[in-house]
Amino acid sequence: MIGTLVIFVGLLGLVYASSATSITEVKDSRDAMLDVRADQLAAAGQERAMQFLATAVKNTSVHDPLGGLSNLFAGGATITPIVGEALMDGASQIGSYTIRMTRIANTATSITVAIDSTGYLPDAPSALAPGERPTAWRATRSTVRYSLAPSQVFDYAYFINNWGWFYGNTIYCNGNARSNGQFDVAGYSPTVTGQPLYDSVSWNGVTAALAGYQDDNGDGLMDGNDGGIWSSWDIVGAQNVQGNGGKSSNQHDFEDPVPMPNLSDLSRYEASAIQKSSSITIGGVEVCDAVMGDETGEKQNIYLVGTAANPIVINGPVVVRGDVILSGVIQGQGAIYSGGNVYVPNSISYKNPPTSQRPANNTQAATEAWLTANWNKDFVGVFAKENIVAGNYTNSTWQYYVGSWMNSSLNESEEDAGADGIPNTRNGRDGIAGTADDDVLEGDGIFTVEHYTAEDAALGLIPAGKSVGDAIPGTGEDIDGDGVYDPGITLADLTIDTALNTANWAGNMPASGIANYGSISSMTANNLDGVFYTNHSFCYVVLGSATAKINGSLVSRNENIIYGTPTIQINHDSRLLGKSASLGADFLPREIEAPELLRWEVLDQDPNHYTVAP
Repeated sequence: MIGTLVIFVGLLGLVYASSATSITEVKDSRDAMLDVRADQLAAAGQERAMQFLATAVKNTSVHDPLGGLSNLFAGGATITPIVGEALMDGASQIGSYTIRMTRIANTATSITVAIDSTGYLPDAPSALAPGERPTAWRATRSTVRYSLAPSQVFDYAYFINNWGWFYGNTIYCNGNARSNGQFDVAGYSPTVTGQPLYDSVSWNGVTAALAGYQDDNGDGLMDGNDGGIWSSWDIVGAQNVQGNGGKSSNQHDFEDPVPMPNLSDLSRYEASAIQKSSSITIGGVEVCDAVMGDETGEKQNIYLVGTAANPIVINGPVVVRGDVILSGVIQGQGAIYSGGNVYVPNSISYKNPPTSQRPANNTQAATEAWLTANWNKDFVGVFAKENIVAGNYTNSTWQYYVGSWMNSSLNESEEDAGADGIPNTRNGRDGIAGTADDDVLEGDGIFTVEHYTAEDAALGLIPAGKSVGDAIPGTGEDIDGDGVYDPGITLADLTIDTALNTANWAGNMPASGIANYGSISSMTANNLDGVFYTNHSFCYVVLGSATAKINGSLVSRNENIIYGTPTIQINHDSRLLGKSASLGADFLPREIEAPELLRWEVLDQDPNHYTVAP
């Protein structure tokens, strides 16, 4: 009996211990599940925070890419824009999250933000009954940095934010080529040499060194044979291309589009020009300070013609609020931003050009040697808010060819191009109407853009001067970023509408004025030194027996280039390599880069516990 009792008591102890262990395991398992759910709520809050910041960027991206982020913290370094926001599964609430943001660094070209997100079950403390506590919570912090950098479009010798084409056997693109629409060489055999890209470049005053070679053809080599052709649609006639761009490994179709920066608002470029005390002089006389047209009575337009004896001397980036006429010899390093059209009636040549248009080859050693020799040589960017017009646009032959190409269905510029901003893509990649990939907004006769909402207003995401219901510049079909529908570009958009005299034009306009544009322009303007950019159309007709050359880069929404010369070359200026460290970085249009995650951590304490919803 005693032995039986001992055994029975022992069994009871085992059953109790087993039951207690099971209860503990079930509780631990339940707590672990709650922790996982809270962790996912905190992660959802982080995603919501990034969406919030992305909206702040989008709402001001055209005129001030970092402005929307900076404005969030105008009242202090810390904000709590979202308190106890519910995460729903249909009609059921899963939990909630609260988001706090702290600006921890702010420079002219970057802003760094710490995001504290806390996920709560079943709800945030501020939504619970007095004395009630969340059953579970998890707090995380991510630190992200938003930076401005020269637009990626300048990685290319030829970049078109539309359909791109090389219709000619004697087209030589010495660098990379890219289009955000289809890239077409038809039955021709143009040459694209390609250009390896680098993450950075350093200059110690004596030598240049590149770093971060990008192996974009994926062969595992850093031999200088990278680069080629990119397209966000297909590449037509790819097999006919000569050079590295003709290799299948160097042809990249259906890539994500690269957005163009926008010049519809030049105020931030004006601020930069003023800060740098930029100027243009000719013959020792200043003809343009940092901003032309910002002072009462100051002329809006400028005429600049340089000679070898009296070159146009540029020092830093300047802004001209009206049109620019630019030709002849130019010297220095800087940029000209125009609020209208840029007219190039004759060739533009550097006074002190690089020793050669390109390095001896595309290897890193040859490129560094070229950079070292040419870092301090002349470098100029020419950026037009409207169009760039090269050659004699008053000539009937010029007008015939440019007008015909403007009217081509392949070269549409009307702002009814659909969700992707590219014409001729209505039927999608499969080319079949009525399928899921159709761009149904294209050609529907409606200017489709996003608008500022009441939610934007409540969250403080509407910039000064804008209201609920206003179009958000640069969204949807607003390709040029002015928030207003634009029909297709025509020859009329290229015409100078102010008399060519000193009453209307600053610079070195002759005292007697110019009777007609044809008298100062040429159909053989075969040399264009500089980096050329327009978010509208680059229009150029060039004839003659000499090779036509663009030495720098050509970046445009549309292009109407017709050459009657034996060959045409577009030579990429290697001083554009190295992103934010490149020589041209201070002069180029900048855009905001994708946010960089600097740090991620789980917090031991809840920074949002005492936050109360407004």
